[in-house]
Formats: sequence, structure tokens, C-alpha cells
Amino acid sequence: MTQMKRAVLFRALLALCATFLVAEIAYEVIEHWRDGESRSYLDMVHLLFEFLSAVFLVVAYFISRKYQMALKRFGETEHRTLEALRSQFDGLIAQRFDEWGLSSAERDVALLSFRGLKISEIAAARGTRDGTIKAQLSSVFHKAGVSSKSELLAVFMDQFLDFSAASEPDEIWDQPVEPVPDEAPETLAGAA
Repeated sequence: MTQMKRAVLFRALLALCATFLVAEIAYEVIEHWRDGESRSYLDMVHLLFEFLSAVFLVVAYFISRKYQMALKRFGETEHRTLEALRSQFDGLIAQRFDEWGLSSAERDVALLSFRGLKISEIAAARGTRDGTIKAQLSSVFHKAGVSSKSELLAVFMDQFLDFSAASEPDEIWDQPVEPVPDEAPETLAGAA
């Protein structure tokens, strides 16, 4: 069951419980009014607690709806940010590789290295020997001015951290709640 279906089921249960309590309160009030009986102190306290329970259930329904909408907006914002980062990642890598003057073989080896492949796996994928891959990675490190794969990745990660830090996730909770259409969210590139 998806998160959305669980949230809808939760809100439906809240609404059903609130409806049941309101109906039961109305029935008790009408029954006592029709019979002309005066209510005892305990009956009034019981009725007050049932009324407060119904009010709290209604409030819980609206609070859960508000937070669900805020979480959905937050998720869509994060999705758009991730899509923007993905689209910029390819461009940034190509730009850096051009600046460093990497050959096409060095580009391939660097990209496979970014994906977490070991030297032996890169060699197998490219149909070469481990020593060739080591030499190409060494050349990439030299041209990039770094000494390890983690330093090479750090060159790119610094720029992505700056980009993702530009949006404040806490602001999403302060925005007014608006209905969100069920359409797929647009990417930042598509919105521009």
C-alpha cells in the first residue's frame, strides 16, 4: 500500500470516527430531549467528553491533511531539485573534462569510476588490462590536479552542495496549503 493510500485511509478513519461520535451525541441529546428527562452531572460530563473527542478528531483530520499536503510539496520540490542536479551533472562533467583535456578513453574510465566500479570491473567492461585502467585513472587525476578518486568526486560535489543549499527546505512548511494536482511534477529545466 502506498504512502498516499495510507494517508487517505487514515483520514477516512478519522472522518468516520468523528461522524460516529457526532451522530451518537446527537442521538443522546435528541433522546433525552424527547423523553423530557433532565441530565445528571455524570451524563453532562460524558456528553462533554464525547463532544471534545469529536472536535479533536476533526482537528486531527485537518492537521493531517495540512501536513500531508506540505510533505507532498516538499517531496515535489526535492524531486525537482534532484532532476535539476541530474541534468546539470552531465553538463558539469563534460565541461570539466573538456577543461582538463581528457581523451575519450579517460572520460569513459572516469565516468565508470564515478559509478563505483573497481579497476578490474572497468578493465573488464572496456576489454583492457587493469594496468591500462590504472594508467588512465592516474592521467585523469594528474590532469584534474587531484590524487585520488575521492578528491576527484569532491571537485564536483562542492558545486552540487552549493546548488542544493540555495533552496531552504524549512520554507515549505510555512507556505499556505494549496491543492496539488495529481500530474507528474515538472523539472526545473522544463519549467524554465
